Amino acid sequence: MSNNLIVNKAKIRGNRKTTLSILALLLTLTMTLPLAAIESANAHSPRWTIVSYAYIVAAPNPVGVGQTLAVSMWVDTPLPGDLINNDIRRHDYKLTITKPDGTNETKNFAVVGDPTGFQYFRYTPLQAGEYTFKFDYPGQTFTWNQANTPTLTAANALFENDTFTAASSITTITVQQAQLPLPLDSYPLPAEYWTRPIEGQNTYWYSIASNWLGTPYILGAASSFGIPGAYQPDGAAPNTDHVMWTKPIQYGGVVGGTRTAVLGEMYYQGGSYNVRYNNPIIMQGTLFYQEPWGNAGTGGDYVAVDLRTGEELWRINTTATGINLVPSFGYLYSLESVNQHGILPNGLLIASASVSGQGTVWRGYDPRTGYLTTMNITNVPSGSNVAGPSGEYLKFVLTNLGNATNPKYNLMQWNSSNVFGKILGTGVGTWYTGTANASLPSAYDWNVSLTLPPGTWSIGTTAPGISNFPLISLNNIMLLTQGTFGGHIGDFGATVSFSPANITAVSLKPNSLGQVLWTQSYPQAPENVSRYLSAWDPSGGVFVFDDKETMTHYGYSVRDGSYLWGPTIVSSGDSSNWNYMALAQSMIAYGKLYWTGSYSGLLYAFDEQTGKLLWVYGNGGEGNSTYSGFTTPYGHFPIFISTIADGKIYLTGTEHSPNSPIYKGEKFYAINATDGTELWKISSDGNQMYGGQAPVADGYITVLNTYDCRIYSIGKGPSALTVTAPDVAVPSGTSVIIKGTVFDIATGTKQDEQAARFPHGVPAVSDASMSNWMEYVYMQKPHPTNVTGVTVQLTATDPNGNSQNIGTAISNDKGTYAIAWTPPVPGLYTVTATFAGSESYWSSSDQTYFAASAAPSPAVLPTASSVPATASPPPTQAPTLSPSPSQPPPPTQEPSTAIYIGIAAVVVIAAIVAVAVALKKRK
Repeated sequence: MSNNLIVNKAKIRGNRKTTLSILALLLTLTMTLPLAAIESANAHSPRWTIVSYAYIVAAPNPVGVGQTLAVSMWVDTPLPGDLINNDIRRHDYKLTITKPDGTNETKNFAVVGDPTGFQYFRYTPLQAGEYTFKFDYPGQTFTWNQANTPTLTAANALFENDTFTAASSITTITVQQAQLPLPLDSYPLPAEYWTRPIEGQNTYWYSIASNWLGTPYILGAASSFGIPGAYQPDGAAPNTDHVMWTKPIQYGGVVGGTRTAVLGEMYYQGGSYNVRYNNPIIMQGTLFYQEPWGNAGTGGDYVAVDLRTGEELWRINTTATGINLVPSFGYLYSLESVNQHGILPNGLLIASASVSGQGTVWRGYDPRTGYLTTMNITNVPSGSNVAGPSGEYLKFVLTNLGNATNPKYNLMQWNSSNVFGKILGTGVGTWYTGTANASLPSAYDWNVSLTLPPGTWSIGTTAPGISNFPLISLNNIMLLTQGTFGGHIGDFGATVSFSPANITAVSLKPNSLGQVLWTQSYPQAPENVSRYLSAWDPSGGVFVFDDKETMTHYGYSVRDGSYLWGPTIVSSGDSSNWNYMALAQSMIAYGKLYWTGSYSGLLYAFDEQTGKLLWVYGNGGEGNSTYSGFTTPYGHFPIFISTIADGKIYLTGTEHSPNSPIYKGEKFYAINATDGTELWKISSDGNQMYGGQAPVADGYITVLNTYDCRIYSIGKGPSALTVTAPDVAVPSGTSVIIKGTVFDIATGTKQDEQAARFPHGVPAVSDASMSNWMEYVYMQKPHPTNVTGVTVQLTATDPNGNSQNIGTAISNDKGTYAIAWTPPVPGLYTVTATFAGSESYWSSSDQTYFAASAAPSPAVLPTASSVPATASPPPTQAPTLSPSPSQPPPPTQEPSTAIYIGIAAVVVIAAIVAVAVALKKRK
């Protein structure tokens, strides 16, 4: 009889945290029965004896001494009726290991936990030689029945008291001194421009890649007014303000003309209550956000754009169903089951809406297409929200079944994965299908009673103007608060109270779940001071009170509620009284408490363990100044924490309700979170007081600049390098000009305005020049006068294969560079130009060729020694006298040869003299 298809996967951890995965074993096996037993199956008497077959594998083989191998043992088929949720299992496996020295080592497995009957074991041999592994299965009698095992079907219950016979199997391996290479953990981190998807073997890239799923996955990432800032715990964030692209979210900037209330008036950018760019989400390298409509910050289309290029991927009308279903958060849930492992395909963009008769409803969009799935989760409870370890959405629900005098508190944990992605089905097609009621008891992981003092208790804390944030550390501790810690008369949102406030710590650890750890009472802040519990760090064991009027902080212990430090001391003088306007602007990260005085333009960093002031940003000179002079009445430009990520604090410059035109000179800042060093700043006015949205993912940050109402994507971008050399051969020993270009090829450089202004491309510039250059390229600012380009390294390979260092060149603000070089030997040269990259750009390179010909032989001029030899003149003779008149003349005859020789000698002598004169002149 055939058994069902069984899928299993065992993960065996090896050295250096590597994973040895035994592939899913597909077992479609037939149990062998005696012919007589088959013939008497209907009567089933006598009982069956079912033959078993044992198997064992040890791998790898061979293996090195001290290296861990995997031993897998199993019997041919799973027992009838065994399931994950029952206890029908194989029993009493025995493994005997015989070592090369003849000694034995035995391992016993009383119950095999895997329903398939597979038992996995890690073993590390310490001797060289041959090892023998013997697997013994003693057999067993089937002793389960349908009455005692409800999941057992009647057909499988027929095996009651049947016998599965014993079986054995042996394998050997060779252990050698030579070590096997360890498996590859991951390919290295990228050295060049990269995009999504990340190839699956690049495991370590998880450390630079990230998503921005909104709350509760990113603490502080919400659209409501007054969020103090958001913390991104994952991935990289930009070290310079290199712009990748810009995209308008509405009309923005200067309206133009004279028919405005104020000359130079701008389009309204949303101020503090009609905020644009609400709650952006980033998943899988895609940015999602809603466009404004009319005078509202919301109501327009919901848009998906590529984070790296700004390319619009899709847009939808979220009101098409009659319900305004705007995504609230992204959902990436890790489904780990017997048969399936990994994140649910595409994830979800989940919209939360209130529907009559259905309570809070969650609907899911496919983030790849914008398609509204059929998933419809009704009656989602309210509670304090926390991200689960596998991406599930957890809600902690505190209810009082009694009253304020005689409370009966219950604490429950609601789990989204109990409602969809798991309960609705086991196949891919049913993960998002249908309607589910989220209020059923099965949606909760646990429900415990809490013994609390009388009164009203809350999970988390609320400061005026900011949303409630939960004081919950998953599987660790939670803080419940009761009452207020101090409320100033006239302060908005504050309630004046003279009663002490209380904090209770409750354990969330599995072995002490719901146990009250401590309760402390805290007197009201003295002298009419507003006090708020504004931040905490459960891993550091600290929670913090802010005192608004005195602008101080106090630290207390999460472990027992006791006082640790305070009050803190902040700088005085230059505009520090504006610190009063800070509204719970405290965040803890990297072991520090960061607090911005908002309108003071100052950012303070304190040690969270001692309260010691470590540094202040904004009150120094160049590189540490937010000084505004006459521009603002505050003396400094206001700053607010937008995002903390990758060891950096990103600050937004804005105010509550800016006049139009907006103050000139507002900036978006990146500050080193360790020492307060200014990394970069770029012209930008924020979209929301007390922070604004600036999501970070995959090394990019996006901000809405309300000076022009465009979204800016900032991060490290691609570059393009070219190099050329003469196409005609030059004589060896003659200088050649090697030149080329280095351009920024981010998508933003191809936008209409940029392409028209820079028809040959936007030059790449140094990190030091980046801020002013980006403002020139994208914000219509004047051309900066002190731009420096990037460094290009040039090398050559000569005809003999030797490497020649040509040198380095620095490009200019036209994107060009050049260098002169003299090739030393004749032949064909290969020239390589390399831009190693920077914090702003990924690397790029190019190659070209040129030839150097042999130098021509120099012209040889004649010398005295090189004049041809001539015959010597005859000896001198006495002159012949003319005949006397009295003597008759000789007869007429041909001229004498001696006369010709004499003439030639005279010519030769003249030539020799001429050559001598010429040689003398050359000297």
